[in-house]
Amino acid sequence: MVVKVTKINKFTQRYIFHNSAKKSMPDDKQNFIYAYDDETHQIIVIDAETGKEIQKKDDRVQPVLQHFHEQGDTSGLRKFSVWCAENCNPEIKPIQKKFFDLALKSIQQETTLEDQLEELYSESEREAVAVDSVGLRQGSAKAPGFLASRECINPDAYEGARNAARFHCLWAELNQNKEEDLAPGLEEVLEESAKNLVEQTVQSQIDYLLELIGQQQIDN
Repeated sequence: MVVKVTKINKFTQRYIFHNSAKKSMPDDKQNFIYAYDDETHQIIVIDAETGKEIQKKDDRVQPVLQHFHEQGDTSGLRKFSVWCAENCNPEIKPIQKKFFDLALKSIQQETTLEDQLEELYSESEREAVAVDSVGLRQGSAKAPGFLASRECINPDAYEGARNAARFHCLWAELNQNKEEDLAPGLEEVLEESAKNLVEQTVQSQIDYLLELIGQQQIDN
């Protein structure tokens, strides 16, 4: 799978996922663009060859993240980012340990540590660009995990949480595709299996967010 994420409008944050299957598949299944539009909170599937919109579906995680954002709960948003990143990083690099350590420090101290977050986020930009432009293009199953871990220290915790959620789902899909080794003619089984795994990942994200809300109510 070849994937590229692009932010194309600073007012309407819209991320484009160019998806091209690695296995031999009919042409009509090879090139899809997955676009996310913040204004409508929808994921839009587009045929990359014709530009025709194929499907729209609601983003079920975004409204819950927006609740945290409206409550000013930066700590909750960053906790969610860390949870997503931990789930898609069975092993981490030293730089990722720095991401997690700083994110947890920010959560535990209940302060934004804005300068430190901004500094490390900026310092790691070159490596993130390399992972994005090379790792994702080559369908690396590890690339989304690295990018999710970096979003834990995004100075904008709300944006970081949204990005971490998407990279978490992308990691699940890429790893599903990597692990499957199907006989010719069974690609549709793989496609449906990956779809189900992503849906399960989204549900697990919602469940975790609801746990955080429940904990908030107990603490208050």
